[in-house]
Amino acid sequence: MAKKLDFDKEKNNRNDNAIEEIMQAEFPLPKQAEDAKNEAFSRIREMAAASGHTENTENMVQRLQEKSTEKSTGSSGKKSTGTAKSHKKFKTVYKTALGLTAAAAVFSTVCITNPAFAENIPLVGNVFKQLGNSMGFYGDYSKYAKQLTDSAEDAELADTDESQEDGGNPQSAQAEDQNTTENNNADKTKDNESYSKTVDGTTVTLSEVYCNEMALYLSMTIHTEDKFPDTFITSDGKPNIKLSENSTVKYDYMDEKSNLFNAYLDGKMLDDNTYAGVLRIPVEDMTVDDAGWTKFYEVRNAFFKEKGIDVDSEEFSFDKLAQALGMDEYSDAKLPQVGGPAISDYVKDIKVPDRFTMELDLKDIVGTLPDDQDTTPDIPQDLRDEYNQKMAEHGISTDDADYESLTEEQKDLEHQFFTEMWNEYFERYPEAIEGNNRYNSWTLKGDWKFNVDVEKNTSDTVKKDVNVVDENGDGVLSITKTPFEITMKMQDPEAKYFAVMLDANGDIMPYGGVSNSNNTYAIQDRDISTVYIYLCDYYEYMDELKGYYWSDDYEEKAKTRTFKQLLDERAVAGTEVHFDTDK
Repeated sequence: MAKKLDFDKEKNNRNDNAIEEIMQAEFPLPKQAEDAKNEAFSRIREMAAASGHTENTENMVQRLQEKSTEKSTGSSGKKSTGTAKSHKKFKTVYKTALGLTAAAAVFSTVCITNPAFAENIPLVGNVFKQLGNSMGFYGDYSKYAKQLTDSAEDAELADTDESQEDGGNPQSAQAEDQNTTENNNADKTKDNESYSKTVDGTTVTLSEVYCNEMALYLSMTIHTEDKFPDTFITSDGKPNIKLSENSTVKYDYMDEKSNLFNAYLDGKMLDDNTYAGVLRIPVEDMTVDDAGWTKFYEVRNAFFKEKGIDVDSEEFSFDKLAQALGMDEYSDAKLPQVGGPAISDYVKDIKVPDRFTMELDLKDIVGTLPDDQDTTPDIPQDLRDEYNQKMAEHGISTDDADYESLTEEQKDLEHQFFTEMWNEYFERYPEAIEGNNRYNSWTLKGDWKFNVDVEKNTSDTVKKDVNVVDENGDGVLSITKTPFEITMKMQDPEAKYFAVMLDANGDIMPYGGVSNSNNTYAIQDRDISTVYIYLCDYYEYMDELKGYYWSDDYEEKAKTRTFKQLLDERAVAGTEVHFDTDK
């Protein structure tokens, strides 16, 4: 925080130097700031005209404008050295400080009353704040996130504090100032090398990192020399941009690196050349034992082979697999019941440590093109005709409404014909596969590598056992609340249930948009002093219950029966959790 200036006689020398330091400092203004500055000076003139001091005030404003223009264009480029000459010169205009204070006050008023201006001031090292409520998992990250880039504002404040603490000695101030500048430049160079990389005109700069018990959040900016590619805007008003799946991350507590699958960014365009976004990595993706799973699948497939089951066969299906193994429904977790391998014998239970380092290798940045620029070819008519002919030869209806009436054999055949059609399609148009940039997406090619030291911040994280379960113990076991999200831990090996969370007002909690999980909710501005948790039959919820809440006339229906009351009647189990009284 900036120190307030004292006007005691004993401190006049230091304060004069500090004020001159601020007035002389280079600080290029964006267009919005320049407009606000001009408006501020205009208002000062109006105030002066009303008070009868027009001439003196005009001279002061002229000097301030010249000084501001000089610094905004970088024509001076020199910093005050604290010499006796500059000190004397500054003393002659000391009384204009009151005018400068008035200008600052009016300038601040312009900023406050013009949100668009304030929103466009660059916030170096503070992408979370720049994104504000546009993030799905928004909140005050300044309390929890570690800044990865130096803030220009912090550097200026450090300079000011240094000059104030030198005791007013001009030579000491000059020496200290030079050392401080060299050190700051060295730090910035180091940080730029660590957290900002440019490849083929695209600069990726990491801004902040925050990790709790449920997820890691990494904010960044992407700046292009040319205008940013046109991008599809999602239903929630955000550009559809992600890190390509050949991008990797390596955690120092893991043996191998892993790919960043579904690494969609949550952010917005700051201008035509700059995008700011946040990558959210759920903890479950940070604790996958890839080597263990690979070994388990090898052993599992060998077990299948012993049972005469070929998983690579075109006729393979999980229904046939369950039948061959004597299961009602196939599940890897239930293999030990039929003599197969146990997952726990091969896959390690990995925990995220309190401190760790992550190595990021971002290969490409991919965005979806707007609909009017998507040139993905349709399935050719000859392939459609061939599919329909095969279906007709086997007496299989192509009407979706009749699909459930098909026999299992007919369903398997339909799946086979459908797969054959798409395989032929991709042989003709290999670039049509999702993620390729020829038809429906653009790609910024690059290889941006970063090393990031992370320290978990578990402050304001609360975990509660809830046990909203059925007679077999399946359901919601616990919930964990962080400052920005609430996640339910489920045990549901057969995927029988859908868990629902309502806020204190009985409304469904929102998803964050990039969580890729039905069991993770964004807190946002919701009242979560109390939350209600329900375990519902999956198909009943999808086919009936969900539609009750999302119907256009829900407000009218809620007058007689609210969604919460409906769940109280129909859910398999439910409970309420209080966060306001029991921490």
